[in-house]
Amino acid sequence: MQTEFAPGDRIKVIVCTDKHDPIPAGATGTVTHWHPHPLIRQLGVAWDAPHAHRRLMLVLTHGGDRVTRI
Repeated sequence: MQTEFAPGDRIKVIVCTDKHDPIPAGATGTVTHWHPHPLIRQLGVAWDAPHAHRRLMLVLTHGGDRVTRI
């Protein structure tokens, strides 16, 4: 898992743990904001099509959502 992100970084979803409507693995987007709180790190993403309508933030925790830079 990456430790730091910046607006404009490109990411790809490895795992999304949202139980109701997850972003599928392999989906890509651009980081819009990054909140690196020590316990719950939140990543805001402008998703690429076909998920561009989504507003789901990712929560990067141990056992939570995982992404990689592309």
